[in-house]
Amino acid sequence: MLLMIGLLTRLGAILLLVNISVAIATTKVPILLKSGFFAMEDPARTDYSMFMSLVFLLIVGGGQWSLDAILFSRAAERDRPPGW
Repeated sequence: MLLMIGLLTRLGAILLLVNISVAIATTKVPILLKSGFFAMEDPARTDYSMFMSLVFLLIVGGGQWSLDAILFSRAAERDRPPGW
């Protein structure tokens, strides 16, 4: 929910990265060990795309329309000395 509204985006991305990493390790690695690389790659595409999307959000953040950006810009304006 945090990612959808853009609040604490990087924290939410870290938590979901842990979640998707555990999901990949518990569901895809056994397929890799049992059936091989190509049998594992097909069902793992969605997991990899979610993982890379979360890495992107961790690096970039929520963007200019996220609640993070709105709240931090208001806090910066409030803390700015007069005349700036």
